[in-house]
Parts: sequence; C-alpha cells; structure tokens
Amino acid sequence: MADDPYRSTRIGGHEPSIVEHPDNPRESTARAWFIAYLPDALTGLRFALAGLWIALALTASEWHPGFAVIAAVASASDFLDGRLARRLGVAHSAGRWLDSIADVTFVLAALGCEAAAGSIPTYIPVLIALSFGQYAVDSILLHRAGTPVRSRLGHWGGVINYALVVALAFSAPGSMARALVAHVIPIIALFYVAAIIERALAYRSLAR
Repeated sequence: MADDPYRSTRIGGHEPSIVEHPDNPRESTARAWFIAYLPDALTGLRFALAGLWIALALTASEWHPGFAVIAAVASASDFLDGRLARRLGVAHSAGRWLDSIADVTFVLAALGCEAAAGSIPTYIPVLIALSFGQYAVDSILLHRAGTPVRSRLGHWGGVINYALVVALAFSAPGSMARALVAHVIPIIALFYVAAIIERALAYRSLAR
C-alpha cells in the first residue's frame, strides 16, 4: 500500500528475464529460483509479522519494545520488495496484488490490536478495511485491471497507515508521542474518508 512496487514488467516491449551463464546448471536453477522468489518472500514476511503482532498483543501485559522491531521489519520489507523485484527483473502483476494484501493484513492486524487496547478509535481500522475493499472491487470489477488501480489519495493513505503503525509501536502509552497521535487521529480519519470519496467520484467517468 505504501509503495507501488510491481509496476509494468514490460521494458521496451519485451518481458524482462534473468540471463544466467554459470558452469553448473543445478547451481543456475537454484540461483534463478532464489532470485525469482526473493521479493515475494519479503512481501509474504508481513503475513507472519501480522500474526506475531497479534500474538505479542495477546501475551504482553503492556506496551512492549517488540512492537517497534516488528513495525521496523514490516516497513523495511514494504520498502524493499518492489524495488528488489524491479532491480532483479522479476516484477509481476500477481506480486503487486500480494503486496497490497500483505500491507492491509499487517496494518489491520496492528491497528486492530491497538484499537482493542484503546489506543486508537475502532473507526480507524474500519475505514482502512472499507478503503481497501473499495480499492480491490474497483480494480477487479470496474477497471477490469490485472493489477490494483491506485488513486492519488489512496497511495498516500498507505503511507499514513505505516506511519501510524510505526508511531504507535515506538511510543509507550502516556507518552507525548501517543498524545500527539491522539490529536491527529481525526485528521487521519478525514483523509481516509476523502480517499473513499475520490474513488467514488471516479465512477462517473467510468460510467460515461
């Protein structure tokens, strides 16, 4: 969500490919397999981190520094996966969907736990879920696109999602940082609503 990692995989009208010329064919196959799936493995890591966040939230009696580690690793994987896929020439449309689903899964797991703990209002993860649902339906049913169709506000909404998770993960309850988050939450909610409305307004042009 925060990144736009799997853009068009065509370069100059041709699909990119990995060219290998090692002496050992078996080594070539293993290396090509590793290169092809490394970006997706980084993306998939966020599913495991979502489960880890929930497990920590259920077992920790109070704020735990482990949340900061999880948030940092998730943010790093989101930053690196698409860039690595493009650099290695293995970007693909399914990877872009995987990236979006991994993002929303991790963000909803983290912010859902924060809402359950009373750190943020429940309407924040609800708005994120609604926005992603609209994003997926628009891409598949309205645009008939093979990859997710992002909106301007929707892209920045993804950035805000991770910023909110990181801010909560690195700040203890009662801290000044938490107080600041509480003050900006209504503004963030309005931004999510604006992103939903932006997509809704685009329906008119599609109907013409």
